Amino acid sequence: MKKLLTLILFSGMALGASAQLVNQGGTITVQAGATLVVESDITNSGTGTITNNGIIEVKGDISSASSATFASDAASKLKFSGTTPSMVNFMAGTMLADVEMAKTAEDVTLLSDLDINGDLTFTENDNQIILGGNNVVLSSTSAADNSTVTNSFIVTDGAGVVTKEGLAAEFEFPVGAAIDSQNDITLTDNGTADNISVRVLADAYDTPATAAGVMTDDVVSATWEITEATVGGSNITAEPSWVAADETATFDNTESSIYQLDGTNYTALAATSAAITVSGISSVSNAGLVLDGTDYVIVGDGGLSAAFLAIKFFLEGPYSTANSMMNDAYRAGGHLPVAEPYTAMSTFTHVGDGGSEAVAAQADFDFVADGDDIVDWVFVEIRDNANTTISTRSALLQRDGDIVDLDGGNLKFSAVPNGNYDVVVRHRNHLGNKSATNVSVTKGGVTTYDFTTSAAQSEGVDAPELEVGVFGSYSSDANADGQVNAVDNTLHWRPQNGEAFDYFISTGDFNMDTEVNAVDITIYWEPNNSFISKIND
Repeated sequence: MKKLLTLILFSGMALGASAQLVNQGGTITVQAGATLVVESDITNSGTGTITNNGIIEVKGDISSASSATFASDAASKLKFSGTTPSMVNFMAGTMLADVEMAKTAEDVTLLSDLDINGDLTFTENDNQIILGGNNVVLSSTSAADNSTVTNSFIVTDGAGVVTKEGLAAEFEFPVGAAIDSQNDITLTDNGTADNISVRVLADAYDTPATAAGVMTDDVVSATWEITEATVGGSNITAEPSWVAADETATFDNTESSIYQLDGTNYTALAATSAAITVSGISSVSNAGLVLDGTDYVIVGDGGLSAAFLAIKFFLEGPYSTANSMMNDAYRAGGHLPVAEPYTAMSTFTHVGDGGSEAVAAQADFDFVADGDDIVDWVFVEIRDNANTTISTRSALLQRDGDIVDLDGGNLKFSAVPNGNYDVVVRHRNHLGNKSATNVSVTKGGVTTYDFTTSAAQSEGVDAPELEVGVFGSYSSDANADGQVNAVDNTLHWRPQNGEAFDYFISTGDFNMDTEVNAVDITIYWEPNNSFISKIND
């Protein structure tokens, strides 16, 4: 008859072994207060039984076969330590009490689920639990703590998730997509308590369910997948975290928000706000995350929910047929103001996004490509079907006609809902133009409109032909009141004629060459006299 080994460690005792511990059918009991330290692997096979009422510390792998029993008292602990990796493989249904991660810059890889009824604590730096396709399940009373260490968390590098049962109070999921990418997220369910599962993906994705469409602008490089066991009843406050290295180049930490995927697009859960950064870890919190099974959230800045306009527009005055571009004499002479001029002008009123746009220095008007140097500031409006302006921006006009934002990219509107709108472009001494047709504006998308290809691109066919097939806006509206008339001549051009140039005074410089002289009257004002802008038609 086969003899069974019975090994009992009593309170106050500690047993160390330099080799692995293999139990092929015996009974091993670690009593309360005792510690079993295994320098290598623990293998529990056959009909073996291991009962832990104290502490089992393992430095190698640990496995318990489906025919064996591994039981843990509520006050017991399984501790992973040592300087080598460990693999864990428990039979289904094995429930552990406390688990401590105390390895020295190494990890524990799961070959089965890890069910924890006590607390999960990380007590050394650079400790990870690597899930692959397996899960860590924490009971409704379990805590998870990695607050005293760095780079210690659960790696969700596959389909595996971290589940918190009965989530109701605040709970921090210590998760990351790779061993060097920690992105903990704190969730509080203010609705019906539920089992909530989390994993984090390595990038922000347009289509996170298939990890497709990596987003490279205005986001933190992470996607949090959050799943509720029972659909409905959730109302979650979420607080994801990240380090500076996770931020894409264009991400603005001072205007962060959590965005939830609505199936197609990401929608901000609240207005943007500055991220809170403590010891290099940034976070932002938004309430009102309502789950519908499995949902995805990312962190983005205001640009993520903005609508972008790619507009092309020419001013008649500075346009030159010699190179089919406008002159940039104001920039070249250092005359352009670094702050937009329109807020101070009574004939322009900013709405929504607009007002106080500014660059840091004159050098910001210079671009590598000659055609991208800045000609002047322009005033762009978004109008609804009632011709009501719902948002404005002061923008920069490049020599080749592109209207750009302060960073040289497409013009950004954050306060415009999805819809069909008219686009209006105005200037301080040219008549404004309005798009002849509505354009579709979508958050996160780019709307293109080219005023230069036809007179019919402007409302009322209101555009001069600058050269064959190229159209612009009429010059000589010195007071920007929407019409070219005697006032522009007598009250503006005449007092400025021959005077030294001043950007804010010399609006009679209709060709924008930094001189107010006869050319402005004979070539521009006289042919355009009596013209009225059609932007209010």
